[in-house]
Amino acid sequence: MQPLERELLNIRGKIVELYRMSGNTYKAFATEYLDNDEEIVGVGESDERESAIKLALQDLYVEIKNTR
Repeated sequence: MQPLERELLNIRGKIVELYRMSGNTYKAFATEYLDNDEEIVGVGESDERESAIKLALQDLYVEIKNTR
């Protein structure tokens, strides 16, 4: 699937890159900082925009907790 649209969002102090894919699904990547070499990334994928964002943020929080 190819990305059709890209949005860059700031949600609760975190950076979220949201992609609308060609299959009408959404893929989100959440990070604390943009363009950091040691960035921790949370990933979410869903048929709904808000769900993809929520899943990415939840994954990010889990990854941060596990690495610190």
